[in-house]
Amino acid sequence: MVASSKTESGSGAATNRFWLFQAAGWGAYTVAMAGSRLGAYPLGYMVVSKTLLAAIGLLCSLVLWRIYRRVLAGNPRPVPAIVAAVIGSYLASLVWTAADNLINLPVAAWLLDRQVAIRSVGHLFNGAVYNGFAMLAWSVLYFGTKYHDAWQTERERSLRAEALAQRARLEALRYQIQPHFLFNTLNAISTLVVERRNEDAGRMISRLSDFLRLTLAAPVSERIPLAEELDFIGRYLEIEQVRFGPRLSVRIDPGPGTLEVPVPSLILQPIVENAIRHGVAARETGGAISIEARRAGGRLVITVADDGPGTRDAVEGIGLLNTRERLTRLYDGAYRLELQSTAEGTRVVIELPVSAEGR
Repeated sequence: MVASSKTESGSGAATNRFWLFQAAGWGAYTVAMAGSRLGAYPLGYMVVSKTLLAAIGLLCSLVLWRIYRRVLAGNPRPVPAIVAAVIGSYLASLVWTAADNLINLPVAAWLLDRQVAIRSVGHLFNGAVYNGFAMLAWSVLYFGTKYHDAWQTERERSLRAEALAQRARLEALRYQIQPHFLFNTLNAISTLVVERRNEDAGRMISRLSDFLRLTLAAPVSERIPLAEELDFIGRYLEIEQVRFGPRLSVRIDPGPGTLEVPVPSLILQPIVENAIRHGVAARETGGAISIEARRAGGRLVITVADDGPGTRDAVEGIGLLNTRERLTRLYDGAYRLELQSTAEGTRVVIELPVSAEGR
């Protein structure tokens, strides 16, 4: 229904534009022809005769319009269309010229007070070449407009298809996050049950339910305000807080003017998950995780850091590779994703442009 409405709307706009061009074009033709020989003929005669000339030309163009619409219905190649325009324009000019010369007989007798006679068949078609060029110009403009419309429609269709494909790729990357996270969480719940930490397992299930409700109920969007992203990650950290208890310390510090900046949805979840896995879960004493956001020179800089052991030879895993691919598709080269890992801890820095479109 929506596609049909859009098609009908586009067809209606094209029809309205056709009639607007017809009125403007033939109106301009009338004015130009009426003023072409004012010194040789009275103004009244020129206005009447050339208005009739334009009216007949308009009617002939409407006949051609009907014929051309049938020709264009099959989406012909340019060469057949050009042949149709040349032949159609010539035949139409013959009819146009003959009709104008016949109608001009009583008009000349009325306004010029003289009799004009057609002495031969050649005289009947006098002016056909000139009118033929005028009709050919109309035909070329009509075909050109239609081919341009067809090209524009195809281009828009191609752009829509490309946008849908891009969105599908982005959504596939996004939804790779959730099964991985869900598996880890369910595994943690299973461990808590085995260890008979039933109260902790119940709280984790409750937090998991809240988190899934929040993420699944939210509208699918490539970008969301940082405030919503931090809300998502806060719910995730609540789940991990149940699992690790006092072993996990969290600090979230959004700077002034950062909460309304659009960021890719769930962009922080795999990064924070990595920080917990390598910086907290790997140590009996646990660890601390901090998330900071600052604005600097028209850019949003987000830093996720942990105080775990880190490594001097940092290698990006699936989570970071997934994140980098999403950022590449959304921002081209207008972003920075950097992994900094040393013996004192690991930091992931994301730098994004501050704009609604991300470019």
